[in-house]
Amino acid sequence: MRALAALALAALCALSLSACKGGSDSAATTTGTQALTGRDFKARVIGAIASGSDLHAEPGFGLKLDVSKPDSFSTLVVPLDDAYKRYQSSTADRQAVLAGIVQEAEKRMKEGNSKRSFAEVKQDLLPVLKRKSVVDTSTDDPAVKPFEDLSVIYGVQRPDSFAVVTKDDLKRWGRSVDEVDAIAIDNLEKETNETQKLLCEPSGGQKLCGWASGDGYDATRMLVPGLRQQIVKALGGPAVYAVPLESVFVALPRNYAEVIKNKVLQQFTTGENPLSPNLFVERDGRLVTLSG
Repeated sequence: MRALAALALAALCALSLSACKGGSDSAATTTGTQALTGRDFKARVIGAIASGSDLHAEPGFGLKLDVSKPDSFSTLVVPLDDAYKRYQSSTADRQAVLAGIVQEAEKRMKEGNSKRSFAEVKQDLLPVLKRKSVVDTSTDDPAVKPFEDLSVIYGVQRPDSFAVVTKDDLKRWGRSVDEVDAIAIDNLEKETNETQKLLCEPSGGQKLCGWASGDGYDATRMLVPGLRQQIVKALGGPAVYAVPLESVFVALPRNYAEVIKNKVLQQFTTGENPLSPNLFVERDGRLVTLSG
């Protein structure tokens, strides 16, 4: 069925885009008798991070690492260019170079937004839709706004980091969850309109619309009223929305709900980073779960 295939294709699209982060690390520098490629150096840093901290690191694009912490939503991009040059120097204390990378990553992760004013972060605030059960086990103590059986958390998104907004951050800034939510939703709408296009494809005599960019905010876009309005206009009437995975947001005409619900459940059950098996509709300007 074309609609179901399109939903599966959207999921695969998002996953493949997010998987294209490896980059090439074939460059090597020779010092004395030893040549160490960038890929080898990244592997050594990953090992140092694993053994010397509670952080987790994976190869990023180019000479960078993507660093995260278990049970936390915060992430870092750690550049390695300067450290790589120091490590290759004939006079380098190589263990000290590795230890310095680990210490700096730990420091950045621990600081989060604690040294940032609200004025500094306001334009970088974005919402993220997560499963409630996942948020409840987080070590971040994030600021949360409930949404049906899900939770909305917030983060300061910058090119080299995503720092979760905590309850302590809100207290320090003197802001409420509702204030941060309104700003974050507005920022996501602006970012989407500037960088992403609504995709609509024919599907079984109907249209299927949505986003599957793989940027981490696709499912969250369902929360943005202005983006839902774009979908309603494209579909020519009321829509039913689905976010089976964090990387997928699709919408169809509301009378198509019965056809799509089994595929949504399948994607939620078998896909990576599942979000919700439910379908959603808009009532009086609010998103609610479609019952029945």
